[in-house]
This record gives sequence, C-alpha cells and structure tokens, in this order.
Amino acid sequence: MTSRTLLPQVLKEMKASWVGVFFMTLGVVISVLAITLIASLGEGTRVQITEILQQLNFGSNAFLVLAGGGKFFGPSETRKDTLTMEDVETIARFDFVHGVSPDQFAFLFVSYKGKAYRTRINGVLPRWAPLANWEVAEGRFIIPKDMEKRSRVAVLGWKTARELFGSQDPLGRYIKVEGVFFRVVGVLEKKGAVGRHQLDERVIVPLSTSQDRLLNRDWLNAVKVVLVPGVRVKRARALVAQLLRKRHRIVPPKPDDFRIITPEQIIAFLTKASHTLTLMLLLIGAIAMVVSGIVITNIMLAVITERRHIIGVRRALGATQKDVLLHYAVFSLLVSLLGGVLGLIFGVALASVVSSFSSLPAKAPWYLLLAAPLFALFVGGVFGLHPARRAAQLSPVEALR
Repeated sequence: MTSRTLLPQVLKEMKASWVGVFFMTLGVVISVLAITLIASLGEGTRVQITEILQQLNFGSNAFLVLAGGGKFFGPSETRKDTLTMEDVETIARFDFVHGVSPDQFAFLFVSYKGKAYRTRINGVLPRWAPLANWEVAEGRFIIPKDMEKRSRVAVLGWKTARELFGSQDPLGRYIKVEGVFFRVVGVLEKKGAVGRHQLDERVIVPLSTSQDRLLNRDWLNAVKVVLVPGVRVKRARALVAQLLRKRHRIVPPKPDDFRIITPEQIIAFLTKASHTLTLMLLLIGAIAMVVSGIVITNIMLAVITERRHIIGVRRALGATQKDVLLHYAVFSLLVSLLGGVLGLIFGVALASVVSSFSSLPAKAPWYLLLAAPLFALFVGGVFGLHPARRAAQLSPVEALR
C-alpha cells in the first residue's frame, strides 16, 4: 500500500462506516467545543480587565498606594490613618513620577427626591480625571476654585447619574450625601466594570470638601502614582516604599502601614477566581475528551469487527500488518482531526453568541487554534492505536471465515 492510495482508501472506508464516524466525531466535537468555549471566556475576561485598567491610565507605568498594611485588598492589619497629603507631596518630588492623585473615599447614601442609593464617594483633586484618563461626558470636572472654596459640588459616575435621575438632565440639580447638599456639575463618561467592581457607580467631590465637610478626616485612603514612561515599576515601587517607611518611622520587624499595588497584582487578583473555575471546567473538558477517546476505541473496534472480511481480503492480496495498522491509525487520526476542527469552529461561534447575549467577554486565545486540533489528534492517536493493532493482528484465514 502506497501513501498515494492510503488516504483514498481511508476516506472510502470512513464514508462506508459513516454512522460510526459520526458518533466518533461528535464525541470529539463536544469535548473540543467545551474546552474552546471555556478558554475563550477566560481569555476574554483577562483582556477586558487589562483594557479597562489601561483606559484608567493604570497601565504598566502606574501603581496604587493603599492606606493600612496587610494582605492584598484584604482588611487592614495596621493603622490606616497615616497616609497624608504630606506623603503625597513628597512622593511627587521624585523625578520618575509623572503625577500623583490622592483619594479619600467611603461608601455613603446618596439621595435625590426620595431615591436613596448607596455608592462610593471619592474626594479627589482636579488632576484625578486626566491621571485616570477619564473624560467628562456632561458638564465639567472639579476645578481648583472648588478646592479653594471647599465647594459642595459633585461629579457623578455614569451609572449613579442614571440611578438617581433616569433620563433627566442632572446638571444643576442638588443631591444629598449623608444630609449634605451637593450641586451636580458633571457626569463622567461610561467605563464599565473590573470584575464585580462597577467603575461607574461613584460620586466625585473636591478633596478639601470631603476632608472638612463630609468625611471630616485629613488622612487618605489611597494615592495613585503615575510614572514617567520607561521607568521600571519595580524600582520606583521600592523607592516609594522606602520613603514611606522613613516618613512613618517604620523599622523592621514592624509591619508596613501601607500597601503598594501594581496593575499585574490587580489583574491576578481579579482573575484568580475565574482562573480557578476555568481550570476546573477545563479539567471537565479534558475528562470529556478522554471519554470521547473511549468512544473512539469502542466504535473503531465495532467497525473493525464489521469489516473483518474486507481486512482478510486485503491481507490475502498482500497487505502487511503494518499496512493495516497504518490504515486504521490514519482512520482514527482523521476522525479526531475532523472533530477537533469542527469543535474549535463551533466553540468560537458559541463563545461569540454567549458574549453577545451576556456581559461575559469572549476572545479565543491564539494558542487554542493549534492546541485544540493537536489535542484531538493526540486523543485519536492514543485511543485509536489499540483497535488498529487488533485489526493488524487479525489472521487472514480467520478474518475470511
């Protein structure tokens, strides 16, 4: 048997055994489809989080200093009233710092004409918006004059504006924050969400107003540090940490009373749960692939049993054991490859459909385009080997009986 005649013979036999081929292919299609769908949704979530962080100018050249020491985004394990504006001004003097944006925040009730809504209140400086790369969709942002006069003005997040005012124009209207009236001067553009955190649910007020009229405290919750392009984040982070330890008189083994969070840590934190779920589902998909491999084995054995007389004729006409082995090995590989390619196509299509009808983003990772068909070929090769060997070992005399 030559390589030129092998493929036509295999395709002819696949056509003759189309029922068995259909179920063998279906098993592989379902397994690859599940793996493709899960991997696409997981990759889409990761890309979405990265893009949102970049939109907020929280890319590779920025980090966040949080008040209070402890684990990443966990409850504070130390005092958290030590981060001050003096710290911010000192950090800003580093030549590698492009800008700093202090933030004082709390979750408070906001109301308008009987509608009460608990949301995030941010006390910030006018430079918060450009450093966050956040445009104002309506009205204006906080200005220096608001800071000087401790004005009771507010800029609403897109979703907060919709919750309180619906289709009404919020500009110029007054909202009440914990009993204090604020005039709405602007609405931020829509940004979406990072994980479960809705970026558009917030009320922005001047930091001076927050300190003296609303939260009545002078310490900060966080400081965003944006670096000059090209500066190594690791080195800058270390120098800022060293500065804060010196200013706060922290000497080992005394723990830090602050945390410095990088974008990579935020992405890892937000995607950790989805990664765990993704791995579990991928494991289920792999188990399904093994099950489809077992299906391949059993159906191929049935096909070989059904066509044993044809195998006997081939052997009698001079086909060797190697020829028969190669024939059914290629049979199994072709069926698996067909299932892998179809599963990949259907999986990407289904991921796109799921993404269009839900908030779950989908993006097929590039490696999946190779991994899915190769994995299918691997399963077909492993689980098709035993039936192929059984076919090759059939005695011509026994096969023709």
